[in-house]
Amino acid sequence: MSEMNFDRIEDFLDGGLSDDQLKEFEKDLLDDPDLQMELDLHQEVDEAIMENDIMDLRSKLEAIEIPPKEEEKRKFKYLTKWNIVAASLALFIGLGSLMFLVNNKGTYSNEKVYSNYYKPYEIVVNTRSADANIDNMLVNALKSYEAKDYRTALHLFKQILDKDSTNITSNFYSGISNLEISEYHKANKNFTKVIRHKNNLFIEQSEWYLGFCYLMTNEREKAIEQFNTIARGNSFYKAKAQEILNKLE
Repeated sequence: MSEMNFDRIEDFLDGGLSDDQLKEFEKDLLDDPDLQMELDLHQEVDEAIMENDIMDLRSKLEAIEIPPKEEEKRKFKYLTKWNIVAASLALFIGLGSLMFLVNNKGTYSNEKVYSNYYKPYEIVVNTRSADANIDNMLVNALKSYEAKDYRTALHLFKQILDKDSTNITSNFYSGISNLEISEYHKANKNFTKVIRHKNNLFIEQSEWYLGFCYLMTNEREKAIEQFNTIARGNSFYKAKAQEILNKLE
């Protein structure tokens, strides 16, 4: 946990954030699953510190006779505080280890799996149109795609698909472009068209990326079914699909 996040979480739990800071923190919680996990863990530690073991430790320490000299009092207070902190730290580490083990037993969030396994597809042009204008437009669309200008690429792909809705290359790369701008439902439609066409070289890739569409639309069961289909086949993505299943199931 970063020092900044630690301080923000402490201030949040203590009610020490201003209105603007609170709004920013709540927004970051929605956008950052790791920050949410840190907050949950922090709350668990705070709760655990109140359990009997820590309370017993504190009671025993407080029952010890306080040394009479002021300097010794300060020293005793310092040692007492750090005994409690040490016990808390040990508990924190134990909870962290438990969460790590749980995470590796299939409790990955959809977003975590997506960030770990999703990568945009590299450019491969496998078709040529009988229309030279479409060919030129496709080249320009793929250049925009390669430059990560996905909205421009989508605009050009759409012009191609308006003329030829069966253009597989445009459908496939439209799907990837839509994933890149978080238009997951649109990407789903693109990949489904490619898969239903059947006679093309982008079917395995489209099946793979369709699984990520389901993850990001919170259709976890459909995603599991999709990756199961891939894992049972002989696709290039077979091994990776099985890794994902181990984290989802």
